[in-house]
Amino acid sequence: MHNTPIDPDVTALLDELGPPSPVAAADLTGEELRQGARDAIALFTRGAAPIPVHRVTDEFVQGRGGKIPVRLYHPETPTSVMVYLHGGAWITGGIDTHDLVTRRLSRDTGALVVSVDYRMLPEHPFPAPFDDAYDAVVWARSLHPGLPLLVAGDSAGGTLSACVALRARDGVDSPRIDGQVLVYPGIDDDLDAPSMRECRDCSRTSVEDLRFFLHQYASHEAAAGSAYALPGRAASLTGLPPAVVAVAGHDLLRSSEEEYARRLQDDGVSVTLLFDPELVHSWIDFAPRVPAADRAFTRLTDAVNDLVRRLPA
Repeated sequence: MHNTPIDPDVTALLDELGPPSPVAAADLTGEELRQGARDAIALFTRGAAPIPVHRVTDEFVQGRGGKIPVRLYHPETPTSVMVYLHGGAWITGGIDTHDLVTRRLSRDTGALVVSVDYRMLPEHPFPAPFDDAYDAVVWARSLHPGLPLLVAGDSAGGTLSACVALRARDGVDSPRIDGQVLVYPGIDDDLDAPSMRECRDCSRTSVEDLRFFLHQYASHEAAAGSAYALPGRAASLTGLPPAVVAVAGHDLLRSSEEEYARRLQDDGVSVTLLFDPELVHSWIDFAPRVPAADRAFTRLTDAVNDLVRRLPA
């Protein structure tokens, strides 16, 4: 437990959304949840200045489940390739909702960013989101074979990133992943972790909503017990690529994220832990309007740049 209060600019921004919905997530359709997320992102990015990128292209990757839409953000001279997996509880979000995030990542790291529009719940249960994420990484490895390949994401996308890193470690013919960037990822389904109690009143997402999201995703028959659904289930983290792990102080998921970072370090993985005690889950979406989130974003890209610099030639 820490004593740093939520940044007042975060509170003010969330107040603009109005009171939390009295309707539980379990009682909404996938499209209703998606529209709510689109409305929130529109508020969080209102008035944001455009972020220029040298070139942006929309393409399709042939995955095992069909064509996967991807958006590529091309710098003039890329320093790395970063596959980005958006957040949204495996139900909401997409290339467009995270366009400012991926533009900034490309501008501030020099990475060729591949933003993936993976299939989502409830229409496409596990392993569809994971398969699309992994297949996109396999494809991205061929774009610039001589450059580092990073897998990155926020929230549910951070979960997918960690799981893709595990799958790449375990596979015989898997792509080499050089780094993982995990922004407040979902790690496990432990709803009794300390932060679940401490942050019960500081999140617009209730523990019951989180229980619903996790049940929809990780309790499906194909996902039950699988470390490729929730990375905290992995017996060992040895051999994974170096990680940047961003943790928000006021987040139901905080305890599990901190424990995962400790496990990575204990298993010999280099970890840069970024802890922002005054921020909440989803802060990466607030950066255009919340100075503390903007500063956290800069620390994140600085950490990514440092990770890439430290990689063997």
